[in-house]
Amino acid sequence: MREAVALKYKNQYNVNYSPQEVVISCGAKHTLFNLAFVLFEEGDEVLLPVPYWVTFPEQLKMVGATPVEVDTHENDHFILRASALREKITPRTKAIIVNTPNNPTGAVIPPEEVERIVDLALAHNLFIIFDECYEYFVFDGNEHASLARFASKARHLSILVNTASKTYAMTGWRIGYLVAPQEIVKAINDLQSHSANPASISQKAAVESILGAQDSVKIMISEYEKRRKFVVKRLNSINGLTCSSPGGAFYAFPNVTRFLKGSGVTDSLEFSRVLLRQAGVAVVPGSAFGKDGHVRISFATSMENLEKGLDRMEKALAQI
Repeated sequence: MREAVALKYKNQYNVNYSPQEVVISCGAKHTLFNLAFVLFEEGDEVLLPVPYWVTFPEQLKMVGATPVEVDTHENDHFILRASALREKITPRTKAIIVNTPNNPTGAVIPPEEVERIVDLALAHNLFIIFDECYEYFVFDGNEHASLARFASKARHLSILVNTASKTYAMTGWRIGYLVAPQEIVKAINDLQSHSANPASISQKAAVESILGAQDSVKIMISEYEKRRKFVVKRLNSINGLTCSSPGGAFYAFPNVTRFLKGSGVTDSLEFSRVLLRQAGVAVVPGSAFGKDGHVRISFATSMENLEKGLDRMEKALAQI
């Protein structure tokens, strides 16, 4: 499995990683958990773009590190900017978390901005934890710029985190992986040897997926693009909602603030509860991602379910 991951990055980016620079874990969440425990200690600060995946800040807090929030903006498609990161750096800053394509917003950081972030990390000797779990889920001509592309100048600070779950629909198989400097890999292996390791059959399946024909991935991405267009168009047609088109991943992150004024619905959590009670539609409140006033909607389901859910949602919101 480690050899397969190294070969993947060789084939995609012409970067020679050795199997000794790879860790295989029980999903990307397990990978990040292990990384937090070996990389950070009490008092370390980690720059965390907002909105963020819900687990990032919690894992940092577990080890005594401090997540330092770095805001991104809806009118800039929630793209993380190096200039915003620069303003938050202190002598305690140890690392930057980068998630592109982003969960929950679908933001895709352009290659030139990724390079600016790399240069910033180099200038301040900061690790870059680069979550690229949705690497193939890019739309509208957007380009996923992996940190591996900049290995020639930032390899010693680069930590790539990925998974088989999204690209190959293998969520239940629990396979995640990390590519990092050997000293970090050794520390994670030491920790993981006393916790949990991925099942052999899951690793065998992941190897076949990663190194096998990728035709099915292209078909899947094409289907997701159709669903994305449908969902965004429908959301923007609902009175009171606005939704920018996500450049990647499989989530929409509509703005619901118009429903939080004078309606008795006070925040995105209550908004989500109203939808669940009145429409039987489950969305995730933006507050879970550090960004109230929004909700996350997944379009990783059938078109039939999306149509049904959005119809119910529109009907329920008309009564608020």
